[in-house]
Amino acid sequence: MKLFLIRHAETVHNVGQVWAGTTDSALTNHGILQIECLARQFSTTPVYMNTVFSSDLSRARLTAEGICRLQPPTPVGIPLTPILTPDLREKDFGSLEGLRWDSSNVPGDGTARSHGGSASSHIESESTASMRRRMTGFLNAYLLPLLFDAPNSERNVAVVSHGIILRVLWNCLVELIDPMNISIASGVSSWNGGPADLIVPNWSNTGFLNLLLEPQAAEPATHTSPSNSGKSTTTLLHGWSMKILAINSRDHLTNLRRTRGGIGSATHDTRQKRIDHFFKR
Repeated sequence: MKLFLIRHAETVHNVGQVWAGTTDSALTNHGILQIECLARQFSTTPVYMNTVFSSDLSRARLTAEGICRLQPPTPVGIPLTPILTPDLREKDFGSLEGLRWDSSNVPGDGTARSHGGSASSHIESESTASMRRRMTGFLNAYLLPLLFDAPNSERNVAVVSHGIILRVLWNCLVELIDPMNISIASGVSSWNGGPADLIVPNWSNTGFLNLLLEPQAAEPATHTSPSNSGKSTTTLLHGWSMKILAINSRDHLTNLRRTRGGIGSATHDTRQKRIDHFFKR
């Protein structure tokens, strides 16, 4: 299986440098073009997706729908559509949501300041343990069954989500595989030469991490129940390997330029079919 972990396209919160989290931030005009570039690259390479999972927040859902739009239909002739799940939502920043990233919004004790400034209305940010439980749940309910169902298939699966939660998903996935069976393809950028299992990936808007997961031994994979902390008690993908094929791949954005005059950073008007057609004369 080839797995594509994809971050959503640019939003108004990204441009404004404010925390979005579970807030349903709108895409910018530039974000719409990013989706078109990504979808076009997958369709012309070609990378034919068998399954696309997505956060149910609109910025991820619209990115996933854009990818699906240029994909061929399923074997039974049904258009490919993303499978939406709240498990893939971004970290909940609590009282920080809607505030700028600058340090003035985070007091010295590391807790978020409430919108109204009242301690009684303060809402804590989501904990790492909570995010790990969500990602362990997603792996067990959605991703791992695909692996076990057809371990030797040439299946392409996309997960469209958000920058922080994608890193948590990566960490949970790495823990399921023997570090000796995790490698990185030659020529991959953003790698400092250290052990592949210790890579800390980042995601630009519509950037993606591409992984190849395949069985390396005849013995079957074992499945263990996760502990309360969200961490598996034993190696789940015993006998499997993972190769990192790309980190924050952005080749599809090479020729994309932001529309000037602030239009590219503005909220996309959904009544516009294609923003590039709007600017043609």
